[in-house]
Amino acid sequence: MIRIKDIAEKAGVSPTTVSNVIHGKAGRVSKETVEKINRILEEMNYVPSLSARMLAREHSGLIGVVLGYTREGMKYALEDPFIAELVGSLEYQIQEKGYYMMLVTRHKGRDLMEQILGWNLEAMISIGLGEREIRKIRGRFSGPMAVIDGYCPLPEGVINVRTDDRGGGYLMGKYLLKKGHRRLLFLTDNDESVDHERWLGVKEALEEERVEDAASRHILVPEDPSRRRRQYLEMLPFFREQSALFFASDLYAVEALNFLQDRGIRVPEELSVAGFDDVAYAKLSRPALTTVRQNVGEKARRSVEALIRKINGETVGGEYRISTFLVERKSVSGRKTTEERS
Repeated sequence: MIRIKDIAEKAGVSPTTVSNVIHGKAGRVSKETVEKINRILEEMNYVPSLSARMLAREHSGLIGVVLGYTREGMKYALEDPFIAELVGSLEYQIQEKGYYMMLVTRHKGRDLMEQILGWNLEAMISIGLGEREIRKIRGRFSGPMAVIDGYCPLPEGVINVRTDDRGGGYLMGKYLLKKGHRRLLFLTDNDESVDHERWLGVKEALEEERVEDAASRHILVPEDPSRRRRQYLEMLPFFREQSALFFASDLYAVEALNFLQDRGIRVPEELSVAGFDDVAYAKLSRPALTTVRQNVGEKARRSVEALIRKINGETVGGEYRISTFLVERKSVSGRKTTEERS
């Protein structure tokens, strides 16, 4: 093992000087000495201890990202492409600020609280936790805390960074109606938080256009993939009577694209399909998916910047709402109205 003492002897300086250079405290060290020490560090392949660097900075440098999110049919949360993109964006933003990300996920036999308190986190970001868990954590964790996509009452001081989900649902609803799709369905596996807000946006668009059976346009499907496919098979004659299917996530939308086309239903010629999120594979599907983009990078940036400001003792807002916009690709076609056909 290479010691700081060994480097100091080779450079002809004190161990304290070497330590200051390694830990970025070289303000009183000459430029020539800094260059000499760095050259020796490189020659000797010296890699500083992460724990020692944290100790030298007098704080852990760790920001926890806590994933309470699970989707049935997936073993790991990061199998979901949206969650993977969000976590990747958070890791990038955290490193840009000079901190390190500690990912905390659910594991059998290991309580989330045990994992959170087991590390000396300076701040934390929660994704997919319910109100009870957030309040439990807040009761024992005093550092700055942010929630991504919180749709429950949050404890005082907890920052909420969320997408304008209702606005996104409304945006797609108006777009499909403008394309002539009055026989459209909104499909989701739950009617809570994010998905509920997206439905409310669609419902508002339907009601504005005086679609009489607006409430019946909301369809709940099973979260389990095999049960969902069975329901799709049972509903196939009903789907054929519709003109557009709008799914609450791109994951379900792309799955439906494949399901429909495997059964001879042409998309978008016979049935249009739309999604929400604009994950990476939305543009890779065939046809490429029309969807609502939520700016994941902006969501990550706002979350991390707000926490860093809190760490530095600054005052920050309680909620940040990220705008959405529509991405038009090839999975939705125009539908002639009754008047145009006649």
